[in-house]
Amino acid sequence: MGRPIALLTDFGLDDPYVGQMKGVLAARAPESPVIDVSHGVEPFCISQAAFFLAAAMEHFPGDTVFIVVVDPGVGSGRRIIGAEFGGRTVLAPDNGVLELAEDKFRGTAILTDLSEAAARMHSSATFHGRDIFAPIAAEIVGGVSLEELGPKLPLRDMVRTGMNRPHWRTDGVLATVLHKDRFGNLVLNIPDSQNLPERMSISPDLLLSGNDSCCIRRVSCYAELESGVMGLIAGSQGYYELAVNRGAASEMIGLEPGDTLFLEWNGRKPVFL
Repeated sequence: MGRPIALLTDFGLDDPYVGQMKGVLAARAPESPVIDVSHGVEPFCISQAAFFLAAAMEHFPGDTVFIVVVDPGVGSGRRIIGAEFGGRTVLAPDNGVLELAEDKFRGTAILTDLSEAAARMHSSATFHGRDIFAPIAAEIVGGVSLEELGPKLPLRDMVRTGMNRPHWRTDGVLATVLHKDRFGNLVLNIPDSQNLPERMSISPDLLLSGNDSCCIRRVSCYAELESGVMGLIAGSQGYYELAVNRGAASEMIGLEPGDTLFLEWNGRKPVFL
């Protein structure tokens, strides 16, 4: 069996796009199992794709090749890069989608600029997942190294959006919503290594719906929340999430992936680890 190839896209499953990528991989890398991380990333939502990638990587075999195609700049002059995190390889557009993985696997990333190799391929202007990313992945699982495909790229030159850095203040923290799951839980860009206060509120001027601030509680599981009360929980994916027991936090405060909110401390300061 060859090296696994993992796919992460915003293509959905209604169109033939995912199937065409898998067809290219079946033809060019028939020994490699192809695993779907997700094709349900919100269209063009780089922060959500970055979260899915960072949350998934450690649960895959150490030699997996990940293909991430959430690429609003497809066909433009944006770079295509290959990143090595230990034995794992990630192929992605250089648009910030690697930012959370870089933070999670701090100190291990080695980047390669694959733009010239991509430019030599016959490709449509709108479907680099099928025409560039899948063929490059097939070359890599076939034994071609990233060094053979392009020059090294300094880490400082990688595009970053700042999504991996919540903004801490003396009165609270400005956080970004990375993901809304099917239950309506909102995953924030606050790592669960941070020690947060027991009670907080969400500043009303940063809510997208409603005029009143929403008080939230720090809890360890959903069942600790009374009906209609919002909680902040260290979730299973390594980040804090806002949740409502048997309800949807996203509906209560009207937030979506990519939105920001301000969590205010209620009379006490947090202890940062």
